[in-house]
Amino acid sequence: MGSCTVSRTKAFMEYLTLGHSGLHVSSKLAATVAKRIVGDIIASGWPVGQVLGSEAELLKQYGVSRAVFREAVRLLEHQQMARMRRGPGGGLVVTEPTIETIIDSARLYLYRVDAHLDEVFETRLVLEGLVTQLAPGRLDEAGLEGLRRLVREEEEGIVTDRRALHAFLASGTKNLALELFVELLNRVSLLYFADATRLTSKTVNESLRAHAQIAEAVIDGNEDLALLRMRKHLSAEAAFIRSRRSTRQLLKPVVAINGPPGSKRGEEVAREIFASVLQEGLAPKQFIGSEPELMDRYGVSRAIIREAVRLLEHHDIAGMRRGPGGGLFVLAPSIDAVTNVVALFLERHGISVADVFELRMGVELAIVDVVIDKMNASGAKCLHEALQQEVAAADQDFTIAVHDLHETIASISGNRVLELVSLVLIRLSHLHEASVLSSRDRRKLGTEVTRTHGALAEALIARDRQLAKHRMARHLEVLSTFFR
Repeated sequence: MGSCTVSRTKAFMEYLTLGHSGLHVSSKLAATVAKRIVGDIIASGWPVGQVLGSEAELLKQYGVSRAVFREAVRLLEHQQMARMRRGPGGGLVVTEPTIETIIDSARLYLYRVDAHLDEVFETRLVLEGLVTQLAPGRLDEAGLEGLRRLVREEEEGIVTDRRALHAFLASGTKNLALELFVELLNRVSLLYFADATRLTSKTVNESLRAHAQIAEAVIDGNEDLALLRMRKHLSAEAAFIRSRRSTRQLLKPVVAINGPPGSKRGEEVAREIFASVLQEGLAPKQFIGSEPELMDRYGVSRAIIREAVRLLEHHDIAGMRRGPGGGLFVLAPSIDAVTNVVALFLERHGISVADVFELRMGVELAIVDVVIDKMNASGAKCLHEALQQEVAAADQDFTIAVHDLHETIASISGNRVLELVSLVLIRLSHLHEASVLSSRDRRKLGTEVTRTHGALAEALIARDRQLAKHRMARHLEVLSTFFR
């Protein structure tokens, strides 16, 4: 069991304003401006591609100096909220994270924390189990016919992507977050398996048979049978992948440092620097090089190096320290970079509060099961510390502290993939909370949290599975009512 988690929800809000820990922030004013621009982008419906204004216009609008504004833009670029386009018709352009960006961030994080294949499949069992519970009741006639057609086309060899059925069923739940995570983890699973293209006909036929049986149960509306068959299928897939010689329990370094084709030179240099960190075995806080040294080493301009550094900082790989004795230093792996970009992606695509809490319910109840099995003195200490921090939180920080116990429970699970999913959902909850809660609701929420969190921790420490799951389910049901 790992060490206690810190308040990552608070870190997320700082990420949206001040940037995360690896960044050099020239002034708090720049962070305030970045926060205002983020708020304006979200309030305007996140108009991707729209120019918010020229630099001169925005300097006047936000009433700051050019230096402060440009630092604010740098923070926005880290958040993938906006970028500055130069030339005629240029200005600050609204952007958004892409699915490929999310997958790159996820595989990079999972590589750096040595996430095991077993953690990926444990999380897939949770998420795709939820899919089989939701899809049968949400697929309409067109969806059911589409599922039948997909199974036929798999059997006929027209569809050869073994992820297709999983993606189709996830889309049938109409839950954006569930659909995204199923897609992400299906892709990540294959990264542990080098010879996926050399499957035997027996293996392919068994997979086709399993897909057909799962689809049959979904079409019949038999949720329990669909769940049983999905679990059996995923367990068989995991066992098969583990049995291959080419399979690794950990991701290979090449997976993490490969980038998309046609990358800009700054992206290429960022990957080259990361590769050198891996090859030299540099630990967090170790020195990589000064800015002039890096310019000379990679034969590029200061502008290119700074672009590369921004990317390294965004992924919490390395950070630039200014002043005497400064330079580029290795950072410890952080889950924040990936959870933040996923949360913003889902927010951009209009995920509903109902979707967030529907998935939180399934994920956090599964986490309770894992935590009960692993609970020990260290876990109990972490829970007690989280409760103490919650009690000591200042009034202005209380709505952030509301989520800290949930973060702690996720970290105690010891499954970095399941924790990642949980933290994304917690961040989304806080985004909605910040925009809809009145002062009266905040006080009522405080009463609910104070009453419930202690009882929940007590049940976890006592390893009372039924009581802990009952209290978690009831607590999440009540929490969801505050955001509707």
